[in-house]
Amino acid sequence: MGERWLYGVDGGLLEPDDEWGRDPWLDGVPPSRDAGRVPDGLGTVTEVVLIDGHVVDSVTRPVSGSGYECAALELAHLREPAPPPRVERVIVREEPQEQMLHWLERVVGSKEALDTLDDDPLPLGEPLEPDLLPLGSRDLACAVDEHLDLLEPAPILSGQLITAYRRLLATAAHAGMLHLWRDFPPTKVTATIVHTVVKANALTGTGAPFSYGTFVRGLGEGTAPSARSRSLALLVGGSQWPHGRSPSEAPGVYVLGDTGLLVSRFRNELITYRDLARTAEAALGQVAAG
Repeated sequence: MGERWLYGVDGGLLEPDDEWGRDPWLDGVPPSRDAGRVPDGLGTVTEVVLIDGHVVDSVTRPVSGSGYECAALELAHLREPAPPPRVERVIVREEPQEQMLHWLERVVGSKEALDTLDDDPLPLGEPLEPDLLPLGSRDLACAVDEHLDLLEPAPILSGQLITAYRRLLATAAHAGMLHLWRDFPPTKVTATIVHTVVKANALTGTGAPFSYGTFVRGLGEGTAPSARSRSLALLVGGSQWPHGRSPSEAPGVYVLGDTGLLVSRFRNELITYRDLARTAEAALGQVAAG
């Protein structure tokens, strides 16, 4: 405001503001030596002088020592953003036998399917029924079916595997995957169907007895279509393991959730896992009860 002058109370004597920028005669209180310095953590307070509604002076000083500390703290609290919600990650640890049983239920489709699981062979060479498939997927499904007939017989369970291939082919058609793959050559779609089934039955992969190439001889597709087969498995079976990691003792298989796609050899292994897990669960229950 530059060189400011106000009338004093002694009859019109003009007095300049003191060196701290505050008129001592306004309230009879000596000016604070903190005025004009760097504001503290509470901020600043500004006092405005009005004469007949006109601003004639203003003074800014730190809140500390002004008597407005509480008001400043309340305003600061209102300005602060709400604290973020507290998120705590709770890790639920299952007993090994419980984890195994839950994994088995995912593999076969449900607890009821696990209870009634058997190792009866699938029908041998069950045919595809194109008339039951979505109209837009029939041509590709029939072309894939023809290529399945060109495959060399699998080293084991050949008739059961052909049935599982055709069942998965029909499932993929109803799920819309064949429509999505309509521009792929039939050989690649055939390879995807085969790879998905043999991976779901623990016949290929890490520690499995056979290589992928063993099952696609005569097809001309030597590279495993892992990306497409995994996509198909996720579509058919959902999340491969909802708890983040499958049991360490379980084979690394695709989870399809349908016993109709599992050959008798693999279902026999699943029965063994089931019985061992339930025996361990019963033994722990007896220990807890005792």
